[in-house]
Amino acid sequence: MEKALALADISQKVRDYFSVRPDGLSDQEMRMHVMGRVGYPSAFLVHLGFVFIFYALGHMPMFLFNLASVVIWGWAVWIVCVQNRFSVVAYILAVLIEIPLHGVVATLYFGVEPAFFFYIVNSVLMAVIMPFAPRPARAAIAALFVVALALSGAWTLQNGPLTPMGPRFDTLFFAFNSVCLPFLMATMIGLFEWAATTAEKGLMESRFRVEMANQSLENVSRQLAKYISPQLYQAILRGDQEVRVESKRKKLTVFFSDIVGFTETTDQMQSEELTDLLNEYLTEMSRIAQEHGANLDKFIGDAIVLYFGDPDTLGVKQDALQAVRMAIAMQRRMYELRQRWLDQGLERPFEMRIGINTGYCTVGNFGSEDRMDYTIIGGEVNLAARLESAAETGGILLAHETWSLVRDTVLAEPVGEISVKGFAKPVRTYRVAGLYDGLAEKGQIIHHSDDAISLTINRALLKDGKRQEIVALLRSALKDLSAGKG
Repeated sequence: MEKALALADISQKVRDYFSVRPDGLSDQEMRMHVMGRVGYPSAFLVHLGFVFIFYALGHMPMFLFNLASVVIWGWAVWIVCVQNRFSVVAYILAVLIEIPLHGVVATLYFGVEPAFFFYIVNSVLMAVIMPFAPRPARAAIAALFVVALALSGAWTLQNGPLTPMGPRFDTLFFAFNSVCLPFLMATMIGLFEWAATTAEKGLMESRFRVEMANQSLENVSRQLAKYISPQLYQAILRGDQEVRVESKRKKLTVFFSDIVGFTETTDQMQSEELTDLLNEYLTEMSRIAQEHGANLDKFIGDAIVLYFGDPDTLGVKQDALQAVRMAIAMQRRMYELRQRWLDQGLERPFEMRIGINTGYCTVGNFGSEDRMDYTIIGGEVNLAARLESAAETGGILLAHETWSLVRDTVLAEPVGEISVKGFAKPVRTYRVAGLYDGLAEKGQIIHHSDDAISLTINRALLKDGKRQEIVALLRSALKDLSAGKG
């Protein structure tokens, strides 16, 4: 039992040795890295053996050459096997330069009889099976090795080896190079395939675990995203928003809405029916808010608090216009919902009122380091809430600054000044009638605006005396223009 456990432990360590993947490696580079962990130690030991052999034979040129080779292979082993780092330089220097150069030099020194040219053949095999270079480059490398083999062999056949060593030396090294070296190469290839398969299996398992972890994280992230606004969620993901207690001052357009007579309506409905109705209402309004780029601050029962201008902004003027466009779209959708709810038998379907204000607010994270809320505070926020309370049923009430930002696009009628709790001075307010373009298409107004003229006539406010007054005014202006005045 203990032996089985020991063998299993050794087997696992061997698998771990071939499965460890340095960061940032592609699959192709990983196979090359595994080949290095299999082949580099073997090549280091073979060249170390040659160092002792040629030293014993007293052949100093090949002794020094192999000593340099041992340094190269030792460095490659240190980088790839000990430090577990991927190195293209080690591959090129050891596999593509040292091995074929070793074959050429040894063939020139000792001739073709000892079969040192097998080194070049091995280099061809190494170049073919190693996955680092693309196929055309590997083919070119193999062809270059074959040419080197042919030239070195032809030279020794014609001129003889530089240092003939005798028949016994030739026989021994022929046996080693022609039999042992190819056998070693075949063994290395087999080990490489096993190691690569082991590494890739471990990689696939690792990728599966990472994929499952990512799916779990994505699911949790998707769930958490429902608790905060999409803009804030994206800002946190981009790293634009720090999750810490801090705030800033920004000019925002703030939106408040609630359902008129909600408390009285709830008393007449079952809780299940009320829940479904309220959720449908909030879902529809949230969808419109998202379409217009609003940041959803919170739901307070039936009330909705939104704002424009943080964390993303289109500019103060465009933010205000988007808020009013959104409010009009919400009231339009609310009308459609009311008709459907009436058809379903609901006696008193919801009606909504809206208040919008633009001004400087404090926006940011409020709370503790353990639990915080990204929200807005300040007098301008309170004013938007007061405007909502003062708006008529089904209406949209604007503060003066918001009106001044949107008046070129939105028809809003002056309501007058209202006294607001918490504000010393009365507040000028405006009731939204609609967008100029939409009202003109319906024939409710006559509107034209460009750099030279701005004309708006509200047909709903035209009475007989007023109509004649406007006609006289237009005729006078036309007369002045015809006479070249102005």
